[in-house]
Amino acid sequence: MPETNWKSTALLAGISVPSAVLLLSAVVNTISTAFFNEQGIRAWIVLLLLTVGASRLTVLVTGADGTQRTRESIADAFVFVAVMIYAAPPLSATGPAVLLAALVGFVSTYGIATNRQVAIKMGMAVISTTITASLYGILVDFFHGEATFVADGSLPLDTFLIPVLVLAVLQYALSTVVTSWFLSFEAGGELVLIPSQETIVWTLTTKLAGAASAVLFYAATMGKGLSYAAIGLLLSALVHFLYRFNESRLQDVRRAEAEQRRHVEEMATIHMNTIESLAIAIDAKDQTTHGHVRRTQIYATQMGKLFNVSPKELQALHAGALLHDIGKLAVPEYILNKPGKLTEAEFAKMKIHPTVGGDILRRVNFPYPVEDIVRYHHEKWDGSGYPKGLKAEAIPLVARIISVVDFYDATRCDRPYRKGMKREDSLNLLRGMIGSSFDPKVVDTFIQHVEEFDRMIDSADIQEQVSSTPVMDTQTATKPDAGLASDILGAPEDSAGFRSISEAQREVFALHEIAQTIGSSLNLSDTVTLVANKLRSIVPFDTCVIFLVDDRSGKAVAAHAVGEDAELFSRRRITIGDGITGWVIANSRSMCNANPELDMVGVPEEVVKRFRGILVSPLTREDGSFGAIALYSQSRTSYSSEHVRLLESVCQHASSALNNALTHEKTRESALVDPLTELPNARGFYMMLEQRIAECQRMNREALSVICMDIDDFKVINDKYGHSIGDRLLASVAGVIRRELRQMDILTRYAGDEFVAIMPMASSKMASSICNRIRNAVEEQLFSVREGTMIGLGVSLGVACFPEDGETSEELLTAAARRMQNEKNGRKTVLTVAGAGVASIDMIT
Repeated sequence: MPETNWKSTALLAGISVPSAVLLLSAVVNTISTAFFNEQGIRAWIVLLLLTVGASRLTVLVTGADGTQRTRESIADAFVFVAVMIYAAPPLSATGPAVLLAALVGFVSTYGIATNRQVAIKMGMAVISTTITASLYGILVDFFHGEATFVADGSLPLDTFLIPVLVLAVLQYALSTVVTSWFLSFEAGGELVLIPSQETIVWTLTTKLAGAASAVLFYAATMGKGLSYAAIGLLLSALVHFLYRFNESRLQDVRRAEAEQRRHVEEMATIHMNTIESLAIAIDAKDQTTHGHVRRTQIYATQMGKLFNVSPKELQALHAGALLHDIGKLAVPEYILNKPGKLTEAEFAKMKIHPTVGGDILRRVNFPYPVEDIVRYHHEKWDGSGYPKGLKAEAIPLVARIISVVDFYDATRCDRPYRKGMKREDSLNLLRGMIGSSFDPKVVDTFIQHVEEFDRMIDSADIQEQVSSTPVMDTQTATKPDAGLASDILGAPEDSAGFRSISEAQREVFALHEIAQTIGSSLNLSDTVTLVANKLRSIVPFDTCVIFLVDDRSGKAVAAHAVGEDAELFSRRRITIGDGITGWVIANSRSMCNANPELDMVGVPEEVVKRFRGILVSPLTREDGSFGAIALYSQSRTSYSSEHVRLLESVCQHASSALNNALTHEKTRESALVDPLTELPNARGFYMMLEQRIAECQRMNREALSVICMDIDDFKVINDKYGHSIGDRLLASVAGVIRRELRQMDILTRYAGDEFVAIMPMASSKMASSICNRIRNAVEEQLFSVREGTMIGLGVSLGVACFPEDGETSEELLTAAARRMQNEKNGRKTVLTVAGAGVASIDMIT
């Protein structure tokens, strides 16, 4: 048993045993006290009924952490009345009050709380009431003395008020606090000493109001008039309704706070996404890859956890890893990427970037110390760094961590002006700079855990560092040029391939715009068009095709195509697993730089030859891939790791929007289509008929006809062969009818075995001719109901024409249905059954 349950169980046992003994004693005491005469029995029954009736009117008790603890009932007022009647001299009996308190504890929590919670509530009610009722006579003596008792055993009204109020506070403290302790153990194992402050105010107010009401109820029993009882009831009800009003208000406040927290979380996510986009622009100018900031982020946050930094400092490391070089926006690009040694003037210009970055972030007013990282990450342990020349522990710890991990990853990566180092070479360089450039403790901790960090980076698939072991092909001594996206992430890009800062800015704006607008529409066509249009400004392509998996066929269907030969690509259907796109969808992994011909089976050869490069990324949701975005290029033979990352980022945003649009489309379709026959349902029928009538009225077109059809005696089929056979027959009949209609006609399943056809530009004569064709086709067709058994069906039809028979949907449908019913009544249907041959069976009228 977990420790928390052990604690709560021990407390429950410690309360249950003595409370059970006290409750049994209370029953005996009640029988001997309240049942001594008929009047006493009646009074006890009335008090019992009132207590039960009011027990469900409760006030919620919550812990200081906001979680529900227990409930206090306004029925405690009647418990106090029992104390005043029975516990005071001369009776001095606590049993009736204890028995009522146990009843209140049970009724107020049963069905709302667990059995253990009900038991602890009842137990504490018994114990606290026993203690307080026993002290009640002492309290009366203390405040007013023996002289206050009169001959009939009653007491004056003013004698009770203060003792009862003290009684209420004491009973509340004993019962509520201990119950709250138990529930805190039950929930999480940490002791909650008292409920929340607001709970104490309302529950104690309810308890004291109950005590005051009890005094008034007692006064009414002593012959002072029913007005006292009415005032008591009004007081209890008023306090309870005020609490309910306040509870409703607090629920609204909590909902608003939850909405505000959700908004803050969303803004924080957007905030971090914006930071990442800004980091992309910074890296583009410095000719580093996006993987550098990602790896630095992992190194920094893991190091922060090892050094037990505060949560705000950990957030600072997370953001600072992305933004530590933001000041390089103020450094000319030729200095950042100069292959040789910088001149003194150039180095002076380079040294301004920490100060510029710190000044930029000061305006942002981050809630965590990102500015310290940006401003001081070039300070050195021996004080020879810049911009302030801080030394040793005067440098903020977060800045010392960033300087180590940034240096390590930078030396591991290829740059246009130098080759990257292997892990051991880079670590040896770090060791040589301990005590001069870097904090010895930070470097030692990093070296101890670097292999663990690198495994995390490998699992995150952002490995762009020079490998510590050879990775080249043993036969050709070359790196792979095509395949999975992860295969090319380690390939260094030449300097001509790096984006300029203006290109980076365009990508930032495009990604931001996609994130903001891609989910603005639930229309599938609008969404795929928006994705394709925004993608053009981020990743180069000549043709973009968005494939979505069709649930019915299981194939990936081109939902949208844009660019060269878009019309041809828009007709493509790919089997999952076939070709590059099919493989990407099946395996939920990107692929690029393979031969585009592998993905163009069935495409004309002259078109295939024009394309040289391909990049495909999956669209994913919780249950796997549901589509892919395929980019084809006629000018480039390969896509870079940056292109892969950008397309995957777009796919991540697009997946959610497209999945929502697909769900919307399916929901909309299911609301208008009959799932059995896949024909429009009654709702779809009315929508389409209204549209056709409006067109006829607006354009003065030829007549519109409606045919109402009903399968004769179809109930017999369902009764004899079962509804599953009946459903199959309905689908078969729908297919027969559909073949006899024109291409422009619309067949709908109106209800049950009734179909309705909408026939635009069809005269009454044409509609009647088609009715005859439908009737003959259905009656000539034999339908299988089980192996070796065939039956024939009959159908009754009725026609109505616009505008002769009506100008509204209701008028046309009513006229057609009336004629169909007349025909049904005037004819007989023969149901035939065939075994080896077809034989007639009984006539059915």
